[in-house]
Amino acid sequence: MCNDGQTLNICDLNEDVLEHIFQFLPLRDLDQAVRVCRKFYSTISSYVFAKLSAKLLLTGHQRKSSTNYRTDRNVIDFSYRRRIHLFENWRYGRYRESQLFHHRTIYFSQVILEKRWLYMTHRGQLRCHERVEKDYLLKNRASWTVGREKDPDISCIVTRRQVLFGGRMDGTCFVHDQSNQCHSRLRLEDDVITTVDFEGDLYVCSTKSSCTSFWRGYVEFGDYRLKLMRRLEEPYQTVKLCPDAGNILAAGKYHDRSKEALRVVDLESGSTTKLNSPSKAIYQLVWKDSSTILTGNFDTTMRMVDVRAACDVAVWTDPYDASVYCLDYDGGYAVLCGMKYNFRVNLYDIRVPKRCVQMYFPSNKFSQYSPVHCVAADSSQLFVVTDNDLRILNFNARGTETKDYTWDLNKWLY
Repeated sequence: MCNDGQTLNICDLNEDVLEHIFQFLPLRDLDQAVRVCRKFYSTISSYVFAKLSAKLLLTGHQRKSSTNYRTDRNVIDFSYRRRIHLFENWRYGRYRESQLFHHRTIYFSQVILEKRWLYMTHRGQLRCHERVEKDYLLKNRASWTVGREKDPDISCIVTRRQVLFGGRMDGTCFVHDQSNQCHSRLRLEDDVITTVDFEGDLYVCSTKSSCTSFWRGYVEFGDYRLKLMRRLEEPYQTVKLCPDAGNILAAGKYHDRSKEALRVVDLESGSTTKLNSPSKAIYQLVWKDSSTILTGNFDTTMRMVDVRAACDVAVWTDPYDASVYCLDYDGGYAVLCGMKYNFRVNLYDIRVPKRCVQMYFPSNKFSQYSPVHCVAADSSQLFVVTDNDLRILNFNARGTETKDYTWDLNKWLY
C-alpha cells in the first residue's frame, strides 16, 4: 500500500498485474502502449502478444503435434506481434503473388518445404533451392540437383533428416543422403510408383495397379540397398507411416466402389482394417497425430478420421464441389487444401467443422482450370504447384490488396 501523500504510478506495478490489465485492451491500444516505456514494451511483447499469437492458424507458435509430424519451416524468426499481423493477412487474403519455373509442357511437380530448402521435382530431376530472407525468399538457381530432366518422371518424394526417397514412373526409385553425398538408384517394381514413404530403415512403396511392398534399407559398400520384407497385393494412391508408431500404415485407394478407400495396415501382422470413412477415392492423407488422419478425397471433402474409433470425427465440404487433390497440415489447427479447379487453395480450421476460413485464387495467367497438384506453406508463404509453374503467395509483403472471399461463403456455410 502507498503511504499518505504518495501516488502509485501504473509503471510501478509488477509484470503480472500489468499483464492482467493489458489483456483487456484491444490490439490497437496495445500497439500504442508498447511505445510508452520499456517496461510496457517488454511486458506486452513477451506475455500479451505471446498469448494472443499462440494458437493462431499457420502463424501460431504453440504446436500441439510433435516435431515428427511438422517441423519449423519459417526461414524468418517472426516476433509475436508480427505473427498476429501475418494471421490477419492469411485471414483476409492479403498477399503478393510471384511466379517461378514456368514451363509450357504440362506436367505436375512435387515440392517439399523445409526451413532452409525447397525441394522441387522437374520431370525426372529433383532440384534443391535455397531459401533466403529477401527478394522472393527463394533462389531461382538450384543449389544442387539429383538426376536429369530426361530421366523418367518423379511421381512422388519424401524426406527425413537429409535423406530423400523418391519413386519414378518407370518403377525405379532413388535414395539420396545429402549428409554423406550417397546416392543409389534401384528398381523396385515393373509398374508406375504412385507413392512412397519411409521411417528409419523401413521403406514403403505402392504402385498404380499391382501391389504395395515393404523394404528394409541398409548401406553396403557406400550404397543404399533395399531388401524386400513383405508384399501386399493391393495398390494404393497414397500411404503414410505413423511417425510415433512405425508399425502402422495409413493407406488410401485411388478407387473403391464400396466407398471404403481408407485403410490401416498393421505391419507386424500384415492385416488390413477398413475404416468407416465413406469415400470412393483418397488423393492424399497425412497423420495429424498417432491416432488421427486427415484425408483429401475425390468426393469434395476433407475428413478427419479417428483410427481408434475407425470413423470420421469431422468433415469439411468444398462449397464449389471440387475434389481435394492435396493438403498440408501446419501441426496445430490449420489445414490447407489444394483443389481440382482454378488454382484454388482452401484454408480450414480443424476446431471449426464444416466451415472454410478463406480461399486463395492465384491469377490465371496460362490456364483457367489447372488443379493444385501440391501445396506447402510456412507462416508467411504459400507454395502452389500448377500445371505450368510454381506460384508463391507472400503474406509478409506490404501494400497488398485484400482478396477476401468469405462474403461468398456466407450463403454456403454460415
